[in-house]
Amino acid sequence: MNRPADGPGRAARFAAGPALYVHVPFCAVPCAYCHFSKEHLSGAAVERWLAALELEAARSAPGARGVAFRSLFFGGGTPSALSPRHFRRAWETITRHFVLAQGAEVTLEANPETVKPGLLDAWADAGVNRLSMGAQSFVPEELAALGRIHDEKKPAQAFALARAYGFERLSLDLMFGFPGHRIDHWRHTLDAALALAPEHVSAYGYIPEHDTPMGDAVARGERHTVPPECEAEMHAIADQRFKSAGLAPYETSNWSRPGAECRHNLAYWLRRDYLALGPSAHALWRGERSANTRALADWADRLERGEDPAMERERETPESRADETMMLGLRLANGLDLGDLSAEARAELEARYAEAFAAGVAGARLERTRRGWRIPAAQRFVADDTLAWLAVRARPLAPLERAA
Repeated sequence: MNRPADGPGRAARFAAGPALYVHVPFCAVPCAYCHFSKEHLSGAAVERWLAALELEAARSAPGARGVAFRSLFFGGGTPSALSPRHFRRAWETITRHFVLAQGAEVTLEANPETVKPGLLDAWADAGVNRLSMGAQSFVPEELAALGRIHDEKKPAQAFALARAYGFERLSLDLMFGFPGHRIDHWRHTLDAALALAPEHVSAYGYIPEHDTPMGDAVARGERHTVPPECEAEMHAIADQRFKSAGLAPYETSNWSRPGAECRHNLAYWLRRDYLALGPSAHALWRGERSANTRALADWADRLERGEDPAMERERETPESRADETMMLGLRLANGLDLGDLSAEARAELEARYAEAFAAGVAGARLERTRRGWRIPAAQRFVADDTLAWLAVRARPLAPLERAA
């Protein structure tokens, strides 16, 4: 079969943003590797989260008046851990305060063991049209080591049930390079994942995180990640397998069937406006970046007192815009596209990085495309090396360039 072209496609790029993110911080059992904001699931905690979500939505809505959001993403944590009743309350809060565009992509992250008929009814009735399921591995001993509470058969059962309820856009999350991971196990996981015929797959290299059981064990020298060359081989194996199955790479860790790119994540990589609600949620809205306080109790306390839940707010500068445009755009498989940028953003980027890009092309770190630049496919897994190399060659912008 013909292998798909690198993405993201033009239609997906056009449809990305503005976006809305809702962080659902609850987990039945925290995974051994996860450093996202999370809380143990309890009725009282969920009720407090819902009440604070209403306060934050009401606080944020005036700044989004007249905006029709093209994507909504319920992330976590484990959004699928919410009961149907609690999910419906969250949905009512969001749709009461914000407008979704017709045909908006609405994603919900789900763990396979939580996908059940009552929840599928609630999600489908509300308008969720994309499920992102965390599988990580299809090897029993790896699932146990990662702290997953589902077995290797649950993702297939969850996929079959979701298909029966009419969900046509399903994504799988996989992980590689964690302590004890083996290439033969990775091949098995890829085979099992592709047997489910997902429209989208995310495959992330493991990163040890402080204050997680697995990350702390790595820091103490009790556990060891796989060697870098082995991790690179795992990424290359996945890329080859996904391409053969009709899934095109469109970002360093993401592959999809044509037209099935995650529009919400593209809003991040293309630096489109996005609002975010919930503990630890990060936003980029009207030229300002913000980060909510991490803990549920702190976030809720602030909102209950009528205070800003953000612990950080920072206005963008021409330099920071250009830097992020470079770093995020070059993570896309077909690269940084000047057609995605406003005239102002394009001028800032070229003033700051034209010389670095030319040097990168001359040194084969970059390829010039018809509309911009990209990292060669063979170097995509080590894209961060190229991004760092470009960053140290960025040219300071003169005052007139900052004001242009």
